[in-house]
Amino acid sequence: MPSPVRLLLPALLPLLSSCTIVSPHRDQAQWTTSVHGVTAHWRWVTPGSLGGVLTTLGHQPENHTTPRYAGTAITLGNTAQCVIDIDPALSRGRLVEVAAHEFGHCAAGRYNKVSLNTAGLDEYHRQLFERYAEHYARLYVEQCGLSLRPLGWFDLTPATCEVAPDPRLIRL
Repeated sequence: MPSPVRLLLPALLPLLSSCTIVSPHRDQAQWTTSVHGVTAHWRWVTPGSLGGVLTTLGHQPENHTTPRYAGTAITLGNTAQCVIDIDPALSRGRLVEVAAHEFGHCAAGRYNKVSLNTAGLDEYHRQLFERYAEHYARLYVEQCGLSLRPLGWFDLTPATCEVAPDPRLIRL
């Protein structure tokens, strides 16, 4: 006579095969960090999927030869939370700069920061709501180097600062 386990095993196999890792939905963070009172929900997105609107710089979503965004940040007003999307293909080789720039947008939203300084910025980054984020990214790289540790990421590259620049204490 077969054991009860042998009889139940065929019934349990379909349940075992359903134990798989499920990718998070588009609107759920893949990882979250908190730095200086700003909580960022980070997400990798499908390469080429960011920048779906016509911008003043001529990006056209249907034209794959025009510039696309390497990252975007979504924050609404004075909130401590934001969502950052990063395109892994377009940020390759510039990931630290892109991540720091997008975190700069989150910090600007959290602490109502705007920069009037356009010195050294290209046409795109001279736009009013791009200035602070770009200056923050440059300051971050200058102070912390090419490590994402100060932004709360796991990174094997050593940082040249203990903490990321505090957006509450700097004027850019």
